[in-house]
Amino acid sequence: MTKKMKLLFLMFIILTLGSAFFKATAYADGGISRKTTPAEKKFLETLHSELRAVLPKAPEKWQCDVEPERKYDEVGEGFEKRPVVMGAAASYVKIETQAEGEAKEKAMVEIGEKKKPSIDAIMKKQEELALKIGKAAENMDIKEVEKLQKESEILAKEAEKLGNDTTAEMRSSSAGNLLKSTNANINAGVNLSEIYIINPVELPKIDGCFVLREKKEGPESADKSKTVILIGPWKIEKNSEGALEIKSPYNESAAYDKIMCAAVHIEAPDDIAETLMKTVDLKKLNSLIGK
Repeated sequence: MTKKMKLLFLMFIILTLGSAFFKATAYADGGISRKTTPAEKKFLETLHSELRAVLPKAPEKWQCDVEPERKYDEVGEGFEKRPVVMGAAASYVKIETQAEGEAKEKAMVEIGEKKKPSIDAIMKKQEELALKIGKAAENMDIKEVEKLQKESEILAKEAEKLGNDTTAEMRSSSAGNLLKSTNANINAGVNLSEIYIINPVELPKIDGCFVLREKKEGPESADKSKTVILIGPWKIEKNSEGALEIKSPYNESAAYDKIMCAAVHIEAPDDIAETLMKTVDLKKLNSLIGK
């Protein structure tokens, strides 16, 4: 393993020191399948094609990979007994220049070299404590075990602080925020089930559709967010803890080709999420409901 590879691996260890959607198919529960009827095949392939068409193109300096078309030659036994649940997805990756990539790698190596002595010291202490605790346990020395456990808790806090300090340096490096995500994902689906958002924030509506985001606070808020756009008669309820329970109008007794609601799930840095939100074809999604 080269020096650079060792340091990059080291950075992975640093980031873990302080911490102790779906792609639905036309298949029903179970593994038995059958051939689709001509009507089912046409409906499923057309619906999937329309969902793919909803997905936004890549933002500037990003590239996009949309999932390929599907051929619905088979479905699960019992498929026709409940409405279809289907989604289409795309992933996005930021196009970085060679210079940008090299600058980030250099910054990570520099931070790794700077933090290595502290990491080595903590890991050595952890190994020594583990041996001492093992011996004390063998000797049934409860007081010694309790004493060593307290030392272990102090060491864990030191490790957590080191991890936090390292994370802060990575966010403010000379090469930019090394932790800011350079990828994004979007899913557009119909007849989806209940959605749950623990720490919600409501954004301005788009084309009359509710837009909700999982709120993040602190430095992590710049990295990646989860956003959902609701299309159709979803029911939004807030529970006693402040979380949102978003009830789907999905009705299992409806026909297999009945579309009752749609939703778009976006996981991306906030600036890219804003672009994707504005360019996803919500009108087309809305036109699918009630068909």
